[in-house]
Amino acid sequence: MSLHRLAVFDGDSRVGTLEYESLEERFGFDYDPGWLATETSYSISPHILRFGKPAETGTVRRFVENLLPEGRALDIVSTTHQVAKNNIYGLIRELGRETSGALAFLPDDQAPQDQADTRREIKREELRQRIGQRSQIPFAAWDGRVRLSIAGHQDKLAVYLDADKDRMYLVEGQLASTHILKPEPLDGRLPMLVANEHFAMSLAARLGLAVPSVSILRLPDPVLSIERFDRLRNADHVRRLHIVDACQALNFPVAYKYERNFGAGRDVSHIRDGVSFERLFSISEYTVHKAVTRLSLLRWALYQYLIGNSDAHGKNVSFYCRPEGLALAPFYDLVSVVQYDSLDHDTAMAYGDEFRLQELSPFAWADFARRTGTPRPLLAREMTRMGKAALEAAPAQACAEDYIDDERAFVERISAFVHDQARQLVDHAAPMQKVDASLL
Repeated sequence: MSLHRLAVFDGDSRVGTLEYESLEERFGFDYDPGWLATETSYSISPHILRFGKPAETGTVRRFVENLLPEGRALDIVSTTHQVAKNNIYGLIRELGRETSGALAFLPDDQAPQDQADTRREIKREELRQRIGQRSQIPFAAWDGRVRLSIAGHQDKLAVYLDADKDRMYLVEGQLASTHILKPEPLDGRLPMLVANEHFAMSLAARLGLAVPSVSILRLPDPVLSIERFDRLRNADHVRRLHIVDACQALNFPVAYKYERNFGAGRDVSHIRDGVSFERLFSISEYTVHKAVTRLSLLRWALYQYLIGNSDAHGKNVSFYCRPEGLALAPFYDLVSVVQYDSLDHDTAMAYGDEFRLQELSPFAWADFARRTGTPRPLLAREMTRMGKAALEAAPAQACAEDYIDDERAFVERISAFVHDQARQLVDHAAPMQKVDASLL
């Protein structure tokens, strides 16, 4: 039997030990007694608890798998480090020094204090060149190694921005990144994605949703800069905050981030075992402020309808892990996906039984309310409030000075779409309340 271990830290504090038996592919996690004795300790997942029965191997494996990047980013990591893509332990060993959240995974004989704190400055010209070279050199690979440990598909880079936000660095050791940079994708089917996401995130803020601060960096090609909500800057020190996404909170694997976890094919579309609105709302039971969480999730669901974000899935919602329980984190990865005809516009989660935004009806909204346990008067109030607010906020955001040249026409197109969706949302609110409950 070949047993491997990684020490898991939050800052200087050892949280526990990740164990992996390679032949049988068994995972285990044990909390450190010193961690358990502190008042500020927390469970790293609602399913890997500090006290009580140890988590099963599948639970630990799913938790770790959800920390890793997906798609092309995972291919890059696998090729660069010569670690198979299904080798979860090998990948987290290579990438786990700075994950989403607070946890750092280090060889069992190492501690964060053993690592040298380094800052490697990236000049704007170098960043521009590297973005242009992405078809030859992966964007995540810098100085001969991969610098990405963030879940998701898009090209992105975690950097530290100084207080004035005019200098950026790749950091190591106990230093932590403060921002995520996202350039325009290489895929020509997704033009002006930077302006799209900036518009969607900024409009969400105008409507009162909690979102991280975003800005467009021009090199002159646009790069979206997103302030990390799992980091807290105090003067020159950056504290990491531990989060779990909805897949981790539900103890689901990455493949279950879509409600139709086997896809929309005719023979499998009826299988809906992945993250649904109903399951997403159920996470509120683990949170400290259940009613506030449910209301925020309701507004998030309505917002996806307003902007046409058909790809709002289970890894697009996260929660802070705190000693007293979970707390909903700011929302992220907000994009009007329906602007791109080449992408599938079926929603990641059904509103009631409906996966197509253009086919939502008052009946579907009533069914959504029933499944999520949302009182219909509350849903009607939020549909009306958010719809009316969006009618004013979307055109205002489209006029913001952030957008130039063709971006202006593009965000105006999104604004027009939001206008139509908002009208529909308001119009559906009253008849939704009159749907016969016996028909649901």
